[in-house]
Amino acid sequence: MLSLIIDSRAGYMSPKRDVPSLLTLPVGTRSVLEYLTERVSGISKSSCLVMPTFEYDTEYEEALQRGCSRKVGVTGPDRLAWALRDHDPSDYLVVIDPARWPVNGFDFSRAIRDYGQYRAASHLISIGANADRAREHIECDSLGNVKRVRRLYDRANWPEVATTEIFLSVIPVWSVNEVAFSSLPELRAALSAQGVLSRDLPEAVDLVDLTVERGLLALNERQLQSCTNKPAGRGFRRLDHQVLVAANCTIERGARIVGPVVIHDGAIIEEGASVVGPSVVGAGCRVRRQATVAGAVVAPGVVVEPQETVLHCVAFGTKAPGNHRSGFQAPLVSEALRISGSNHYTDGDLRAAVRSCDRRRRVHLAIKRGMDITLSVIALTLLLPLLIVVAVLIKLDSRGPVLFSHSRERRGGKDFPCLKFRTMVIDADRIQRELTTENEVDGPQFKMDHDPRVTRLGRWLRSSNIDELPQLINVLLGHMSLVGPRPSPFRENQICIPWRRARLSVSPGITGLWQICRDERSDGDFHQWIYYDLAYVRNLSIWLDLKILIATLLTLGGKWNVPYTWFIPTHDPMETSGADMIRVENAAFT
Repeated sequence: MLSLIIDSRAGYMSPKRDVPSLLTLPVGTRSVLEYLTERVSGISKSSCLVMPTFEYDTEYEEALQRGCSRKVGVTGPDRLAWALRDHDPSDYLVVIDPARWPVNGFDFSRAIRDYGQYRAASHLISIGANADRAREHIECDSLGNVKRVRRLYDRANWPEVATTEIFLSVIPVWSVNEVAFSSLPELRAALSAQGVLSRDLPEAVDLVDLTVERGLLALNERQLQSCTNKPAGRGFRRLDHQVLVAANCTIERGARIVGPVVIHDGAIIEEGASVVGPSVVGAGCRVRRQATVAGAVVAPGVVVEPQETVLHCVAFGTKAPGNHRSGFQAPLVSEALRISGSNHYTDGDLRAAVRSCDRRRRVHLAIKRGMDITLSVIALTLLLPLLIVVAVLIKLDSRGPVLFSHSRERRGGKDFPCLKFRTMVIDADRIQRELTTENEVDGPQFKMDHDPRVTRLGRWLRSSNIDELPQLINVLLGHMSLVGPRPSPFRENQICIPWRRARLSVSPGITGLWQICRDERSDGDFHQWIYYDLAYVRNLSIWLDLKILIATLLTLGGKWNVPYTWFIPTHDPMETSGADMIRVENAAFT
């Protein structure tokens, strides 16, 4: 496995030869190049190859090597095939463009291992860290009237994937023999033109655009928060809680340093100079007397002259031009967070609250899973004679299989085959499309009092809820729980985004709060469905599950409704505290 890193100069950089490139810029306590080589070191054992997209000389190569502890080779786009001549054509080449920087703890090694077995090209594209967000597409007629609104959650169905930014490609070495490129989109287009089979793989990760000044500043602020809260790294010492300086730095008496700040090797901060975080001062820089650096990144070798101000920008060149000032407010990664009324929480308070909720949730899920396994085994054992009799009656009553399997979504939005005794004729799905106008309830579900698709035996099975008993197998397999929101297919879960996110943060159940408490069955009760699902998620507890199970048995599966206050008597189900909200958010998609 080989690694190739594309280097470039962004628009906010000077085109002069003495101006650093993207790879030589500092990110926290490292350069961009060193950070990338460390992230792929576990996979790419040989020397790293850098491909600049601009003219370069020996000084550029020396600058790269000084900023990286690992051996680095350099080649131009037109000489890439020659540089790879000694490698086996079956080897894989990992191509990274740091201009699109993945955050959210993206694991390069994991991605390369997962996608490095495909015998063609794999291109990783970003769809954003919040992969659960919906995409809506509005279809209009020739007059501009809305015909249909489609809401899509499944990222594989998003048409924007084709145009989303690529940040990493894994390709066979042989595929670049006659291909020239200076970016990953160019690489994908060139490989397609050559007839190389390729695939786009969506990744739930956010990208920082380092081709714009604001992107580099935001990335450095993020890294500063991380590195100043950890033990000082190799070659650095801690000046105070939020200030890290390299061993060979000189900070004269009277200099003012306000963290978070990282000062790299060989930098000099003269008397009377001020460096205010979040800021990074690159290797070999000099901040002269009475100069100010605030919320900025100073590239290696820059001299900030006396009385000059480098504010909210990236400074380049052997001397920083006068009064570097940016026209935007520097992005703040960490801000005071207000939750629920007048309560204020510090970062430490929030982390402690989330850790506490994590522990409670893990204990709850472990007990809930043990209860599911125990009770489903007991129920299946006791009900086995009844299940056999029902199976025989279904075969005698109508043509078709005994069990009906329908794809539903479980925790995290994953599909599973939800099992039920078949209560309808075998072409029920086709008939439902013809009966759409006869639907008697609101929301996404379909219901008719006299549904012609239901068999004679099926009506009795539905009225007695016996058709749900095979779902005990789903519970035993871990697809479902005894108690939870009703399992729904992808189509039904498109209606309400917050409702979908909440209900898919827990396992679906055979019974639940909605089945027991609803009282508007005949009028259509989609609003109650949302109401009680959210109430259940916000009040998760073993005691609540036990009360729902008892109520299900006493009401014969919800034949009559039980007041909500019998389950949660203390407050309105739609009210929630700050801690409750942390718990719900922490529950989603873990």
